[in-house]
Amino acid sequence: MAEDLRGEWQNNFKLYAEALNKKAEGDKLIAEFDKRIEDFRTKAGDKVKETVSVVRFMDGKTRVYHTDTFSGVIFGKIGLARNEMTLNSKETFVDEITKERIPEVDADRLFYFTYDVGDGKANKTEEEWTSDPLWQNLSAVKNGRAYKVSDAIWNTAGGILAANLMLDELYEIYELPK
Repeated sequence: MAEDLRGEWQNNFKLYAEALNKKAEGDKLIAEFDKRIEDFRTKAGDKVKETVSVVRFMDGKTRVYHTDTFSGVIFGKIGLARNEMTLNSKETFVDEITKERIPEVDADRLFYFTYDVGDGKANKTEEEWTSDPLWQNLSAVKNGRAYKVSDAIWNTAGGILAANLMLDELYEIYELPK
């Protein structure tokens, strides 16, 4: 059984592969993913120096995701710079924020996703926040660099398939050839 379901997802993937007696296949998939990470980093060049921030909207709360998260680990492997809020946070997982703290999430590129259970409440939270003047004033938003991405891929799935799908999206967002 995996002890921790967030952060360094590759450890759990290796555990699962070994439990299924598919260690060699698992190692191959991880090696292929690591090769893609290196390819992305090489092709991105100086773009990795641009800061990134991750926001998740939920029913009645909004979180900023830091380094010990699925997307945070992948950003770390790529070497993408994190914004000041993440670098200065005492938490490595998330900070739950109020609207007054919206300016702190600003970065060169802002990724956001919404966890809605089907009742529309989280989507309403997203709409309220993204239409707020503080959100609209973020440089990432004004520069067209705020990207709505999939919560399932960027956060909740947490495995090799999601990691590769997230990387596919990053290639597109950063306009890099695959």
